Amino acid sequence: MTFSRRRRTADSMKRLYDWFHRYYWIIERGLGPRLERIVAGTVTAIPGVREKTALDWACGSGLLTVPLARLFRSVEGRDLSAGMLARAARRAAAAGLDIPFREGNILEPREPERSFDYVFVSFALHLFPPEEQEGILRRLLRIAREAVVVIDHGRRWNPATAIVEWLEGSHYDRYLKTDFAAMARATGAARFEERTIEGYSLLLFHR
Repeated sequence: MTFSRRRRTADSMKRLYDWFHRYYWIIERGLGPRLERIVAGTVTAIPGVREKTALDWACGSGLLTVPLARLFRSVEGRDLSAGMLARAARRAAAAGLDIPFREGNILEPREPERSFDYVFVSFALHLFPPEEQEGILRRLLRIAREAVVVIDHGRRWNPATAIVEWLEGSHYDRYLKTDFAAMARATGAARFEERTIEGYSLLLFHR
């Protein structure tokens, strides 16, 4: 499938989600339970997870942040959209969790080097072209002490996903063809793993 529509920038994506956060429940109904199962099937296996810290970049409405916070010693969330962050804060409060959420640009993270054990990114990497993805992963690997964990669309072309992502103006078509093993080597990751779980891709870039 060829994408001819103008690609969104980070600024235009922020404007989109500052508007769309009111209707994000449409996405949450299906995605939320699947993210819960992904966390249960993977994160619980991390040795000593309850003593570790995590940062959830592009956290959106906190669909991943909240289940992470039930396992890690501490978790923080970052997102470009103030509207989505407000939704995430309400989700955490409803779950009885105290999670710091702050506005931030994944292209310019400000966290100190090795300040979190794990850095998570869910359903955001495909929004950027491969040349920006490499820079994002390189910067996030500096923040992580142990690994960067990416959860995103499955790496087999899906027509329904393709239509939605075409409308959204993402780089889904290029994401499907990206050689993340090569990108892991280029970004200095010590080890790379790629798995499929719940129909989604799980990319692990180990320090």
